[in-house]
Amino acid sequence: MMTKLLAQSLLRVVQSPEDKEAFNASKILCDFVRESGIGIVRGSQILFPTAQKERIRAWLRADNIDPSASLEAWDGIARSAALNLGPDEKWAQSPVRANRIAFKTLHGKALFIDGRPTFLPRRANLEWLVDDAACSLNHDSVIVVENWETFDRVDDLQVDFTRAGPNPLVVWRGGGLRSSTGAAMSFLEMFKRPVWSAPDYDPEGLAIASRLPYLAGILYPSLELLRALLQDSKLSDRYRQQLPGAIPTLEAAAHPDIVVLWALVRQSGKALPQERLCSSPAIPLHTTQHTC
Repeated sequence: MMTKLLAQSLLRVVQSPEDKEAFNASKILCDFVRESGIGIVRGSQILFPTAQKERIRAWLRADNIDPSASLEAWDGIARSAALNLGPDEKWAQSPVRANRIAFKTLHGKALFIDGRPTFLPRRANLEWLVDDAACSLNHDSVIVVENWETFDRVDDLQVDFTRAGPNPLVVWRGGGLRSSTGAAMSFLEMFKRPVWSAPDYDPEGLAIASRLPYLAGILYPSLELLRALLQDSKLSDRYRQQLPGAIPTLEAAAHPDIVVLWALVRQSGKALPQERLCSSPAIPLHTTQHTC
């Protein structure tokens, strides 16, 4: 069976100088010799004379692979385009949902697309290509939610959303297979609206928030409640693990919200996932800013 790694190994062989016959006997090429009968294993090398290279070219063409194709031909393309370059659409390097963002509004607020209002059901969201979304969405501010579960349940998140304006767009920061973090960052750069972060309250979450473009502020509950939740947290190990990578960014941060929250998190020596603010039904909202 032709795999992407085998195809790339064979392309290296047939695109080598004509007088080059000896190649490293990798497991991939050894398996190919045993299966196809093409090539001669000699110690730590495999010999592919000119005639054998021509047989490899025919082998590649049979799987719809151009023997002159670049080794990077599958990088950054969609799965549909990959079928024009070989037998398997999964060889595409670009994830299926790359360059797309997931977004919504707070429940009951209109989502404005090209000036037209749309109302989504609770816990529903849309997905769109970054360029199209940036050109067509009509909102004056953006809330970036760090984690998918909290994005899905954003209406349960007990923070003061009014800081972000009357009708903010809500965007998931991305990660894993659903959507890339790079897509969200590209959207924020293109959209050029004030950004409000809904992060995890730990070193990494605050460091990520501090690097968001057009950062206007951080959403959080009252400092008294946040202090109490951090004290109750059991995640001191997570705090310690995140600290080395995050502390240079946090020590250099100048945004007042980052300064205040980092002081609180550092004093506690613990991490607090934002999901904790979705689990309590009656959490007081943030009303007093920058007072510890």
